[in-house]
Amino acid sequence: MWLRYSFENKMDSIMKKYQIYILAILIAFAVSCSNSTEPKYTEAFTDTWGEITSDNPKTFAASDVSQATIDLTLKWLKTASDAWGNYGPLEIWFVGDSHDATIELDNLWCNTRQQIDPKWNTEWDCANGDPYGSGSGWSPFYRYVDDGGAAVATYRRDYFDYYFLTITMSAKYPSPSETDYIPVTMHEYFHVYQHSHIMDIEQNGDKTPREMKNGGSQKPWFSEGGAEYMAQLLYSKQDGVESGYLKERMTRKFDSVSDYKSHGVRLDALTYDSPVSTYDVGAWFIAYLIHNEGEETFRVDFYKDLNDLGFEGSFLKHFGKSTNEYVDAFDLFLDTGLEEALIIIP
Repeated sequence: MWLRYSFENKMDSIMKKYQIYILAILIAFAVSCSNSTEPKYTEAFTDTWGEITSDNPKTFAASDVSQATIDLTLKWLKTASDAWGNYGPLEIWFVGDSHDATIELDNLWCNTRQQIDPKWNTEWDCANGDPYGSGSGWSPFYRYVDDGGAAVATYRRDYFDYYFLTITMSAKYPSPSETDYIPVTMHEYFHVYQHSHIMDIEQNGDKTPREMKNGGSQKPWFSEGGAEYMAQLLYSKQDGVESGYLKERMTRKFDSVSDYKSHGVRLDALTYDSPVSTYDVGAWFIAYLIHNEGEETFRVDFYKDLNDLGFEGSFLKHFGKSTNEYVDAFDLFLDTGLEEALIIIP
């Protein structure tokens, strides 16, 4: 009896020591986990910029945006990505017409950014509850509530860990009930395609290297003209679209040619602030370019070499002329008038 009692006491003592030891390990592990800064989206740190992906865009919508609008937009974005390649990482942010709903959307934006990327600076890149961004922070959404429109933004910057693109779609100008909403959606996706072919990382807020290659604010006649014509061209090929759709749209755009001619500024000198529709005249330039060189040469070959050769280098290699020479030839083409110009439109 004594032996058994002594043995049991010793076993109790050993078990208590091990229990304390195991408990200490569990507490240490719990503290370690609670101090971890790893975000929930572990895939966010894989750089897939410029690669074809099988991932669908992530979608985020204000509470006053209908599911029908989201579905419509995704349908036509898929049409564009099926035609031109599925690039990303891409997020689609939908803005309605309610200021309150947009404030909630902005909070979702900021929370999502912090969740994905611990480097995200909330002081610079969040509105912090200020509906119009008048404080130190900034929001990508509030201007769309009143002004409408759509836009692409790139977030490939040296002060982020996660590189991605966004398309912001608003519920007005054009609204989802208008036919124009469809080519606008595809127009924005072509900007995604353009940006995905430039690997430069923005350094300390300097976008110059990317802008010089892509065009952007430096060459809106090419970047916007390309997005506009490619969107209208692709939409014109869809089932149910009238056979004369593209010629009708390009006829409207030719109305800007008289403004362009009277303005007296060359196409390659136009800016977003010029009193001429750079989108319209630029779309005619891309139509002229594709007519001469072929769609694949423009969309595939030119953009394939854009990152390595730069804008002018890739332009000269694939189109056989400098931009200066091509713009001169384009101006002569416009002088032939609308009837002759429409011959090149499929």
